[in-house]
Amino acid sequence: MAKRKKQGISWQLIGIAAVLAAFFLMGLIWLLSGGSSDGPATPVSQSLGGDVAEDMHGIHDDGRPFMGDPDAPVVVYEFADWQCPHCRDFSQTYSKGFKRDYIGSGKAKLVWVNFAFLGDESNTAAAAGFCAADQGEFWAMHDWIFENQTAVNNDGAYNTERLTSMAESIGLDTEVFANCMSDPETIARVQADRDFATETGVESTPSFLIGETLVAGGGQAEVLDLSTAVDTALAGE
Repeated sequence: MAKRKKQGISWQLIGIAAVLAAFFLMGLIWLLSGGSSDGPATPVSQSLGGDVAEDMHGIHDDGRPFMGDPDAPVVVYEFADWQCPHCRDFSQTYSKGFKRDYIGSGKAKLVWVNFAFLGDESNTAAAAGFCAADQGEFWAMHDWIFENQTAVNNDGAYNTERLTSMAESIGLDTEVFANCMSDPETIARVQADRDFATETGVESTPSFLIGETLVAGGGQAEVLDLSTAVDTALAGE
């Protein structure tokens, strides 16, 4: 009579489970660090392109970067923090129809305002945006910064080294960029943006100002409110 083998968990199965668990842990760490251990991730989409022509951008009268026709009849101020996930979602997803219907069509222009309130790296990223704008590449930098947002704020994703690497990737003069980043005037510009946001009554990001109308939030429902506010402003020209 053949003897029945003893039942139990084999060491081979335990080893396989341990390997799978290790791969899962490494994948989780990779995602939380922005998806790359070698350097900043390349943006999948571009703010300028498609619905908004490459030449439809510049510096507004108040020194802030804008997207759209310089002579557009309506000005939309976007208040955002680079570490805010809802700001990223608006930029990468929910803004597409709005940009097509209002920015790309010349009805409105979108002016970026930093409301950097989520920590030191929000301020560093805001400074990087200004320094990229000074070299004519704000919206390219905008896309790179948002693409490299991580799940944990102030974890090194927006330290000076990584931001300089992004600047290099979009063709900026890194020496000029570095000098700009350390310039007290750049820090003053970031603070001026925050002061403007506070004076306007902004309490969260993203928020949008159209005339005297303030729209808080950048989800699908809020984009409809934003569109309505622009339509109202256009009707009152």
